[in-house]
Amino acid sequence: MTEEKLVQLIERTAVFHERVQQHVQTLTPYPEVRFITAFQSGLLSLEHAVSALILFEQGLFSSAIALTRPQFESLVRGVWLLHAASENWVTKLSEPLTMESAKRANEGEGLAEMLKQLEANPDAPAGIVAQLREFKEVAWKAMSSYTHGGLHPLSRTMSGYPAQLIYDVIRNGNAVVALSAQLLAILSGNPQNMAPVRQMHTDFMDILPIVQHR
Repeated sequence: MTEEKLVQLIERTAVFHERVQQHVQTLTPYPEVRFITAFQSGLLSLEHAVSALILFEQGLFSSAIALTRPQFESLVRGVWLLHAASENWVTKLSEPLTMESAKRANEGEGLAEMLKQLEANPDAPAGIVAQLREFKEVAWKAMSSYTHGGLHPLSRTMSGYPAQLIYDVIRNGNAVVALSAQLLAILSGNPQNMAPVRQMHTDFMDILPIVQHR
């Protein structure tokens, strides 16, 4: 892996993000609380992704990688809200922010439980849920270490970041972006909004791991 290839990936990823944002800006969620709340979670995932890319471009790798966990968690929460969350949880997560509502929400389901509930729901998209599970199993410990200032970022701060590591993190993050775009299109309630997402998956295949469609 060369620095030149890494720079090319970052530049190509910026173009991909721009395409995603252009499409997402045309979308509105189906007018039901479950859809609206899940839509906000998908937007939050994309916000983390955009912020991480800016940090990668500036060479602030530890901070960029620290955002991969909330980026992933926000995507999973969006999928869970759509397919597996109880009405009670949808209500809790759509309430105005107060001390009481924050306390209730903080007692909520963790990532492992959300994935478990998705896997138990026959109506959830099995292919996407399997990808989310695989991503979690492979990357969760490292993502958590960066988010919480653990051994991974401390060690890399001293030894430096191999270009291959940054390349892989950005590429995996692109997969999360692609799935978030797919989720947001689904949440619009209009199947036609999936066509541009499928086209993006084709056009940017060179910077994406395999992403399954619903």
